[in-house]
Amino acid sequence: MFNKIRPYSLALLAILPLASGVQAHPPVASSLDAHTQEFERRVYKVTEGVYQAVGFALANSIMIEGDDGIIIVDVTESVETAEEVLAEFRKITDKPIKALIYTHNHADHVLGGKGFLPGDSLGDVPVYAHDSTNLYINRFGNIIRPIVETRSARMFGTKLPEGPSGVVNDGIGPFLAANGGAHGGTVGLIRPNTTFDDSLSLTIAGVDIELVHAPGETNDQLFVWLPKQRVLLPGDNVYKAFPNIYTIRGTLYRDPMKWVQSLDKMRALKPAFIAPSHTRPIVGEAEVANVLTVYRDAIQYVHDQTVRWMNAGLTPDEIVERVQLPEHLKNHPFLLEHYGTVAWSVRSIFSGYLGWFNGDAASLNPVAPRAKAQHIVALAGGRDQVLASVRNSIDKGDYAWAAELVAHLVRLDSADQQAANLKAEAFEHLGALSVSPNGRNFYLTQALELRGQIEVKSDRNYTPDRLEFAKSMPINQVLEALTVSLNAEDTLNLNQTVELEFEDIDETYSFHIRQGIAELREGGAERADLRVKVNSSAWTDMLLGVQSVPAALLTGAVKLENRFTDVPAFINFLLLFKPNEA
Repeated sequence: MFNKIRPYSLALLAILPLASGVQAHPPVASSLDAHTQEFERRVYKVTEGVYQAVGFALANSIMIEGDDGIIIVDVTESVETAEEVLAEFRKITDKPIKALIYTHNHADHVLGGKGFLPGDSLGDVPVYAHDSTNLYINRFGNIIRPIVETRSARMFGTKLPEGPSGVVNDGIGPFLAANGGAHGGTVGLIRPNTTFDDSLSLTIAGVDIELVHAPGETNDQLFVWLPKQRVLLPGDNVYKAFPNIYTIRGTLYRDPMKWVQSLDKMRALKPAFIAPSHTRPIVGEAEVANVLTVYRDAIQYVHDQTVRWMNAGLTPDEIVERVQLPEHLKNHPFLLEHYGTVAWSVRSIFSGYLGWFNGDAASLNPVAPRAKAQHIVALAGGRDQVLASVRNSIDKGDYAWAAELVAHLVRLDSADQQAANLKAEAFEHLGALSVSPNGRNFYLTQALELRGQIEVKSDRNYTPDRLEFAKSMPINQVLEALTVSLNAEDTLNLNQTVELEFEDIDETYSFHIRQGIAELREGGAERADLRVKVNSSAWTDMLLGVQSVPAALLTGAVKLENRFTDVPAFINFLLLFKPNEA
């Protein structure tokens, strides 16, 4: 198992096809290799009554022991890992679980709930979270799931082998067990049922607990404060790596100054202990104060200096060259770029304030990617000259330029395996040099994709646990996802209204399909070209391909007025939302 720590930096393994005359660099950046020790699989006693499980999966789970029960803060990303963690906690106490607390919506914090509370033991256990947590869970699982799932697989390296040729660690944990990884991944979401807005004070099992909304890595982030023990559980607002102000899997804008303000709220409490949802505990008031201060200072520094150069008229590429942390921050053990990076943060901050336009009018209406590729290849003297130049750049160690240049050939001909292999080779070098596992995993995964050795795409195989998660979505949000799945080009001459009556939940909606738009309306349609009565569970089954339309009709889960005219019309309606491949 990969959770056994191995000294990869000492391995004499060469994973890169090196050209003659090029000095071999280690297959793993040395500081990233050493960072693996952070995730030794064990349960830490933070202080009396507080225990933190580290190294079982990407996220930690924290147990707070009270007089007659325990509270679990964050439940990891899968049922399997949650069960493993609970087994370790049960070596400490057999007291019943009195509550779950989710620090935020990310999958690695919420999807393992049923590993702690199987279905027959849920009872009246409260599950605490911020008011908006359910919204963000649904947003990921619904509107943008396909692309984020694909990019997450690349970022966390779930298709890569373990060890120096693949996943070393994932920066904030040893590996991601969810998203098709090799360490299990059964979804066991228990939805939050007790939420709050700004703050909430509780006493559970005799333990005084304060929950405080603290936007940072996510908008719904909260921190848990145990005033008597002076223990802070900061969620994902603090971990032993430079903060992920932007994540390359894709995310909403993470406002850095709100993150700073949240850290200042934590500093004001003067904690004596920190139990993060990633990485090990931090002990001692002075050490805690130092970590919280440098963390917020690093975020503010990158924010302020980015805005400074924005206001001077520089483009994102130019600002990235200017903004680097000063030495006292850059070399702090909690600010090494083992997760987020300064460069990605700069680009995100620029976009957050000013959007995509970099300020140079030449980029207002750029040449289309394929046309640009044709121009570049022609300017370079043709395909053979480009390949030679790429080979030369790789041999000289100019890997980023090699990847960028050869990408034009790959764009012009995706079947050009020689070009694809060179791009993969450049990516392998860039991955090996990357201190951030996010970048490393992305490079190495796409290298394997280019070589035709793996395929990374959204998983449409709906196992029972994934199907249950999909069915936990409100039906109106399931329907909203269809609007962004419309094959618009097939509807430019269409004007059709379809009414959907969900008999089992007594809700009715209608779609007006017209000229490339699917307008979703709540309630029935005065005039409809097609009226459908359907069971909400069967509807989700049909959309996900778990049940066919004929089967749904035969079982009565779908009812149509006229089987001769309405059946083909209904099938054609569903085909308008058929998933596309790029």
